[in-house]
Amino acid sequence: MCAHDPRPQDFTRYRHRWEMPLIWLCALITIAAVILGLGIFAVDEGTALNDALGQEDASLLRGISETAFLILFAPIGLYIYRFYLAAQSRANGILVGERQFPELFTMYQEIGRRLEMPKLPRLYVVNGNGVVNAFALECNRRYNYVVIHAEIAMLLPTAPDVVEFVLAHELGHHKLRHVSLWRAVIGILPGFTVLLGLATTRAQEYSADRIALAVCPGSARATRLLAVGPWMESGVNADAWLEQCNAEHRELWVRVTQAMSSHAVMVKRYKALREIERDGFSAQGEMF
Repeated sequence: MCAHDPRPQDFTRYRHRWEMPLIWLCALITIAAVILGLGIFAVDEGTALNDALGQEDASLLRGISETAFLILFAPIGLYIYRFYLAAQSRANGILVGERQFPELFTMYQEIGRRLEMPKLPRLYVVNGNGVVNAFALECNRRYNYVVIHAEIAMLLPTAPDVVEFVLAHELGHHKLRHVSLWRAVIGILPGFTVLLGLATTRAQEYSADRIALAVCPGSARATRLLAVGPWMESGVNADAWLEQCNAEHRELWVRVTQAMSSHAVMVKRYKALREIERDGFSAQGEMF
């Protein structure tokens, strides 16, 4: 288990430096679109827009207005949909507790203690059918969940650092409120631009990594699971992997792949974590 500083911490200081600027940009885009859409709706009387802009441009602006109305109702739809997503995992997974995977539950509680989270999200293990994945989900402030695939949980006896890092990463999303309803709403329109939506998610993923490293120092190597899966993770040479990252992270097509990914590509993600271990949290992962 990792060492922990018992003093209260401000975990928001571990955010990636681009997270909040991108979040506020998404919020501004959403607010501006709603105001513009409502304004168009207010002045669109009869053929006024057609006369002023022409039928084609007027139709485009009316489409923006209709989208604005959808954004206003989006919180209701998302609120309901998130309960459905949670029900899928709960209906098909195993709830971890004192009598169900107790070693995993003990680790989870310990990480929650380090993160100063007195009320932890419910933890479920589901069958990933060979896929390695985990996610955090918030339905409301009362019903919150962390779901991990069995392909991760199975490593608890042989590679506890891997399981610990994944759990800390997902709890980091909850700690920094990445899964809150308002963030989901303001991400709808920027998501249509692709690059902005992906960059915002990528910055949040970097932040969750930084939280995990803050409460589990020295655990950068745990991300080997994400690179090669649970059946080869024990064979990864950490220093050789870092050499690969240093050699490849600036390549053009690696940058393009990074720009089109919701998570940092592994050569940049692992490099960022190793730099934090070496230089402290002033080190930041590359966004592009």
